[in-house]
Amino acid sequence: METGVAGRGRSPGLSRELIFRLRGLLPVPAALIIFAWSSPTPSSIAYGGAILLLGELIRIWAAGYIRKYRVSAVDADRLVTAGPYAYVRNPLYWGNFLIGIGYAKAANWWPAYLIFAVVYLYIYSSVVPHEEEYLSEKFKERYEAYRNAVPRFIPRFARYAGAEGSYSLSAALRGEAPTLATIAVVMAFYAVKAFV
Repeated sequence: METGVAGRGRSPGLSRELIFRLRGLLPVPAALIIFAWSSPTPSSIAYGGAILLLGELIRIWAAGYIRKYRVSAVDADRLVTAGPYAYVRNPLYWGNFLIGIGYAKAANWWPAYLIFAVVYLYIYSSVVPHEEEYLSEKFKERYEAYRNAVPRFIPRFARYAGAEGSYSLSAALRGEAPTLATIAVVMAFYAVKAFV
């Protein structure tokens, strides 16, 4: 599928394409370090869980508008600009950001926020430009108009006038099943550590 743009503009190291493929695994070592040093309490788990829930609700909202997002290579059969995509171009990554903050809060160890921020910035500073290059090449003027109107990360208040797409809750829940399972397992480990 690749369009010859992977890794363009990056210093030596992992290519954007490889980081995209490994984006689900790259946070694991950091998550294990955070868990090892964590000191969760019932209140840190409750507050962290509330932040996690908000992040996951954003992901479920966004996931219902797209059909293919757990892929090993960038791919899109249509340009989705409806739902949360009418306000910000990367709502799934907003959800991921809140989920990461929720984990850090649940961990109750202040370096967790710093570790999360470094990993998050490393991954998405590669993934987002990689996806944007693909979308720009595939959808050309339609994507350029969308990109010029809708911010990358800071949501706008007005809905994008050219919003297109339809929502499917069943598709969202199917696509989000791995994330929901991961959240349940991680929070169960924090709960065990807090109460044992």
